[in-house]
Amino acid sequence: MKNMMISATTALLLSANALWADPIVAVELAPVAHKDATLVVVGADGTEIAYSPAQLEELPTYSLTTRTPWRDEPARFEGVLLTDLLAANGIANASAISIIAENDYATVMSQEVWNDVDVLVATRVDGRPHTRRARGPIQFVIDMEAYTTSEFTSEQNLVWMAARIEAEG
Repeated sequence: MKNMMISATTALLLSANALWADPIVAVELAPVAHKDATLVVVGADGTEIAYSPAQLEELPTYSLTTRTPWRDEPARFEGVLLTDLLAANGIANASAISIIAENDYATVMSQEVWNDVDVLVATRVDGRPHTRRARGPIQFVIDMEAYTTSEFTSEQNLVWMAARIEAEG
């Protein structure tokens, strides 16, 4: 009986752990009408490419259900991985990137962040286009568990209204 209880408890713990493992999954997103927004990425050669949310979604898309410091309840965020966006623009090996938001908020994210955790550049929340009122239309999101356990992440990495990315140094 004791062995059965241990086996049952172990199975329960493993299945519960599996619920939290690997939270970002690849998804196919149906087209939606996004609000006017642009994320300009400056490539390694200095070329500036302006992406609308729909153009961002031409990269492989992913889904992540998580809380944020501003959301008590989990939401399903959808968008592209920052690593894919940086690679598409030739700056994946930059030591850091500067990110500027529509409201002129500016921050620097070190490569250690995107190498340590998945950073989702979210264009949708709960299947709908992300809005400025809800910290969109383009928001950097990190799984809350990864965010709280990583030694490299901080609140400054969770940029909303993202408007520009360029390599530092």
